[in-house]
Amino acid sequence: MINCSAELLHRPEEAANIKLGKVSIPSLFRDLPEAVIVADENRRIVWANNAALSMFGHTIDQMVGHSTTILYPTEEGYLSAGAAHFNPSGSAEQHNYESNYLRSNGKTFLGETTGGPIRDSRGVVLGYFGITRDISKPRAFDELLARLYRVSSDQELETNEKIREILKMGCAHFQTDSALVSWVHGEDYTVLYSYSQIAEIERGSRFKIADCCCARAMEANGPIACSSAQEVGDAPHPCYSLFVLETYIGVPLVVDGERFGTVNFTSSEPRTPFESSDLELIKMFAAWIAQQLSIEKATNQLIEIG
Repeated sequence: MINCSAELLHRPEEAANIKLGKVSIPSLFRDLPEAVIVADENRRIVWANNAALSMFGHTIDQMVGHSTTILYPTEEGYLSAGAAHFNPSGSAEQHNYESNYLRSNGKTFLGETTGGPIRDSRGVVLGYFGITRDISKPRAFDELLARLYRVSSDQELETNEKIREILKMGCAHFQTDSALVSWVHGEDYTVLYSYSQIAEIERGSRFKIADCCCARAMEANGPIACSSAQEVGDAPHPCYSLFVLETYIGVPLVVDGERFGTVNFTSSEPRTPFESSDLELIKMFAAWIAQQLSIEKATNQLIEIG
């Protein structure tokens, strides 16, 4: 049985003694990658695993003994979860659901939760449990792919409008304020498309590729990313000072099987470090843009830059 006594609530170091029947809860859930939280019949937290502390950003003392209201961005969310899942009449059919949650830093995230009542052999509710997985990133990724598909397949949009919308979506995802599609020919870097929340670069603007951060992506023949100019060491590429950049993520652009130029997203401010999934995603952005450029190429519009 789960010991949900008031004494335990004030002695978090003894939370490891909470049991369900003869099975210790920590032995089952301590090392799970999902957040596991156990609460008493009044929805006060009596135990949480390390993943829960990490996911919500609290210490064990900040969780144990406190109401699960701290897990929700609004009181309405707390009450709604209680009415639907954490009450004596909860059933197994109600155990799986999605909900918005609140981290200690004030940020919210979307979680997928399996949770409900814990009962004794007589059916009396001893408390409640919740196992939560953060699905905000995969859900955002799915929504981004859906938007990319809608834009790319929209017959009412011109190619330049489609590429602009794709660049805008990329800036939102990568937390940058500017994006460029370039044509690299010899030593020249020519801007074909741009999107910026600050100041867009005119189509046809030319730079020396050696002065551009994209030179590194071309040399690497793959995606590269930098969330702060300090990451590149004591001798950063000249582009970081020339274009006043802190954040950069870019990849070579291949059109109809031939290396054509680059796609990049930049910002004058640093951001949190990029993840490996971002490097894969920018390749997908490049593929969608390459598809649009292939259409321009087929209609002889690709390098009409005036």
